[in-house]
This record gives sequence, structure tokens and C-alpha cells, in this order.
Amino acid sequence: MEMYRRTFAEINLDHLKHNIQVLQKAFPQTPFLCPMVKANAYGHGDVQLARFLEALGIKHLGVCLIEEGLLLRRSGVSAEILVFRGFDREGAEKIIEYNMTPVVSSWEQIDHLEAVASDPVGIHLKFDTGMNRLGFRPEEAQKLFDRLWQNKKIRLKALVTHLFNGEDATDSQGISARQLRDLNRVSTVFKPFNIFCHALNSAGIMSALQMKDAGNTPADHPLFMQNWGLRPGLMIYGYNPLGEKNFGGLKPVMSLKSHVATYRQLHIGETVSYGGTWTAKQESVIAVVPIGYADGYHRILSNQSSVVFAGKRVPLVGNICMDYLMLDVTEVVRGRDLKDFKDQEVTLFGFASDGSFLSPEELAVQAKSITWEMLTSVGERVPRIYSGVDVGFVFDESRGQR
Repeated sequence: MEMYRRTFAEINLDHLKHNIQVLQKAFPQTPFLCPMVKANAYGHGDVQLARFLEALGIKHLGVCLIEEGLLLRRSGVSAEILVFRGFDREGAEKIIEYNMTPVVSSWEQIDHLEAVASDPVGIHLKFDTGMNRLGFRPEEAQKLFDRLWQNKKIRLKALVTHLFNGEDATDSQGISARQLRDLNRVSTVFKPFNIFCHALNSAGIMSALQMKDAGNTPADHPLFMQNWGLRPGLMIYGYNPLGEKNFGGLKPVMSLKSHVATYRQLHIGETVSYGGTWTAKQESVIAVVPIGYADGYHRILSNQSSVVFAGKRVPLVGNICMDYLMLDVTEVVRGRDLKDFKDQEVTLFGFASDGSFLSPEELAVQAKSITWEMLTSVGERVPRIYSGVDVGFVFDESRGQR
């Protein structure tokens, strides 16, 4: 993507590699490690990150949509791609054509696969243990076994569930523990298939890591009653969904940055932006930055958030526009020539050039949202700039076409 405005998301591949290595070191025997690269890899660039993860030796990648899987395949990604969303007959055909692995959640999906498959297709079977969104009921296990045993069209590879309150996974009597016990119980029905189970999302993984770090891994605790497969999402991008800062040594991967386009000098009583929601109480200097809600910086942050400007926190003032936002930089530039701040870099979250850090978790609180949304909201018109190891591999266009 050509770039004529200096607004971009910097993606640090060294940090991503570090976060993957944290997982691999903590769970060396896991039967299944499937980083989630759905939703444009949580805003980080799905094709580029999928290629990089493959270069690190990752064998499985998770997406939600068939369309996301097709993009990866057409871009040269050869890892096993799990598609977690449901599908119709046409979708089943595409999944098979592009050698993807469906996560099957309904009887109808089994019908579709049997109708279109010529050779056995591998599937993962999803059980609903409390999320009440997708999946079979645990009491359907035996009926499913009977349907799939010696089935000439379908080969069962794994069982799946989704922890909906993974933050409580360390509690042996909590909701997540009950879910894991339910899936463990279901797995006994399918033992003749020689399958494995994956259930631990980022919250579940960090809970297990926390207990491992404390030397507390009782075999009867649901987190350790079997060798669960891992489906990390948020944590590989550098954030702990449990909220403990820096636990596990995770390193944030994305930094959202821009540069000042121009400065406005306001007199007392003058206002800024649509609706005039901010009024200058002193002679003020306003920096105009070319990024707005169309780029994923939410309008609800108007007059609430701050950014890093010249190594200092400065407040965002006035309503955020579609393409711009404004900062009150009066105290930072006071007594200095504005020419000293021409094209000044602005960090909206992540690491600033001086090493300081502004977390999207802070913005999420201000926006009454969650870290996941702050990352995935960064729009497609914001170029991703990749830094760190093997950048050339990420951009080797000979591996496929976007």
C-alpha cells in the first residue's frame, strides 16, 4: 500500500516471535498449537503474520471465516488452516478444495461434508459446554461417535470447546473447570479415534502458565487433567487477558502512530472540531493529526484520551473526526519555535520512539470497550509497517497473490 500520509501501524515481528517462544517453552509437549489469525490477525495483518508464523515452524493457524482461509491459501500459506465458523454446502466445497480443516458444530455440517467429499476430510468436532453459541451438546457424544465411526467421508481428528470465562480457570470449582471436565468426559467416548482436545484460549493458557510458574500443577486440576491443545489469540499479540501486567514476559506487537500535519494557534474562548466541545481557556497550540474514527480510533475517545507527543502525554481535545483528531500541545511547545516540532511523531498506542509505552488497554477502559476491539479496529487504510527478523520473507510476493 502506497503511503502519502504518515499514519501507520508498526508491527514488531521480534516481539511476536518472543511471545510464541514463551508459549513453546511453557508447553513443550502440547499436541496442538494454533495461533488465531482471524480478523486480520487481530488487526496486525493476517497474510504477513501467517507467513511469519509458518517461518517459525507453526503448523496450524485459526481463522473464523472461509474467506479468511482462502486469502491465506491464495497468498501462499501452506499450514493447516482451521475454519471455526459454520458453513453450508458451497462452503464445504471450498473448504475441501483449498485443503482447510472445518470445525464442525452441527449435524447439518456433517451432512454437507458427506455430500461433497470424495476423499476423507479431517474435521475437529466442537462441543458447547456453556458458551451457548456453537457446538453439539455433550449428551450427543455417543450419537456422534456412531455417525463418525468408520465413516468413509469424514475423519475425526480432535474435539474442541470454547472457554467463555477463562479468567477463572485457576479455580478448580469455577466455570472454566466445569467446562474442561465436561470436554474431558466427552473425550472418553471418542478414545477409539485417537483424538486430542483443544480448549485453552489466551485466558486459559495464561491461567495454566500462572499455576506452572507457582509450581502448582495438580493432575486432578482440570487445566492439567489432560494435555490440552492451545489456541492463543490476544496473548501472542502481547497482552494478558487476565490483566496482570507483564506476567509471562509478553511483548506488545503493534504500535499505532501518526505525525502532526499542522498546528493551529487558538485564542482564549475559541473552540476545536465539530460541535465545539472543547474551548481554549488560555492561548493554546493545537496539533492536527491525520488519523480519525475511519481509521479505527474511536470517536468515543473524544476529550478523554491522551497520546505521546515529543515524549510527553498530551490530551486529545475536541470531537474526533473521520480523518483527523486534535491535541492540546500547549505545555510541551511553550516558549519554543513550532518549527522544532515539524512533522512531530505521535503515538496513539504502543511504543513511542523514546521507548515510552501507551497501552491500548488504557484506551479500552476509556472507550468502555476491550483490548481486542482496540486492536482489531485499526482500519485497512492504515498501512502496516513490519520490523524485526525475516521481514523479507513476509513480503516475498512469489509465495502467492493477495
